[in-house]
Amino acid sequence: MRFFLFLLLLASPAAAQYAANLTLQKGSFLQGEPLLAFVTITNRSGADAIVGGVGSRPWLQFQFEDSSGRQLAPVPISSRSAITLKAGSTTRHTVEIEGSASTADVGTFYTIASIYHPLSSQYYATNRSRITVTDSKPMFDESYGVPQGFPQAGRARRYQAIIFRDIDSVTLYARIVDDRTKERLTTQLLGPIIHSIQPQMAIDSKNHFHLLFMAQPRVFCHTIIKPDGQIGKRSYYRDLEGSRPSLMMVKNGAEIIGGEYFDPSKPPVRKGPAIRKASERPSGL
Repeated sequence: MRFFLFLLLLASPAAAQYAANLTLQKGSFLQGEPLLAFVTITNRSGADAIVGGVGSRPWLQFQFEDSSGRQLAPVPISSRSAITLKAGSTTRHTVEIEGSASTADVGTFYTIASIYHPLSSQYYATNRSRITVTDSKPMFDESYGVPQGFPQAGRARRYQAIIFRDIDSVTLYARIVDDRTKERLTTQLLGPIIHSIQPQMAIDSKNHFHLLFMAQPRVFCHTIIKPDGQIGKRSYYRDLEGSRPSLMMVKNGAEIIGGEYFDPSKPPVRKGPAIRKASERPSGL
């Protein structure tokens, strides 16, 4: 009942210290995937509002509820540095919520973000956004031991690779699962995948997970996942005529044979003779 009254207070027109809007990076998530949210805040209180900082109340809070209206534990968001919301200004904030607190269960959920206003000592809510959480059977699922030098060395874990099909996209995910408890430790998006070409996946001698997959037509992505679940390296290769990139395991890791390495952040190299300017033409032409 207290929370119901709290929501009524947030919805009151007299409480419009902020005009706030919540949008999500997307609406469909794989189970355990972090949720990326964007909160836009316009301070209409008439005075600057300073939120966050060490020892202060959480400046932002997310409340989730399932399709039956059951409310889950709220997710407070703190900031070590103070954030100034200037009077009359509009700011946009990006927040990532761990999958264990946002997408841990399969189903349909709704979330509201609430922003703290220190002068009134109240939180003011945004609109409500819908989330759909689903899961899929892994296409790769193999165990490994956490090597020395990483947290919880010696624990048995599993690397999984999952193809996630949404309405208008097909994406590839990498997941790490505790082999004993079955807890999903990390679930992260690797990018779009064209699955007409079978991806190649293997664990090397150092227990790093290698994935080579077609991310765009004739463009392959090689991603290395470290035993702690972090991305160690990502590189790209072009599929040349008669020479398609392929993953080959070697003594100290893996190599990509075939194709052509390239950096997608660099502008394309111009081929053929450059077009000469009219001012550069020989006299008389």
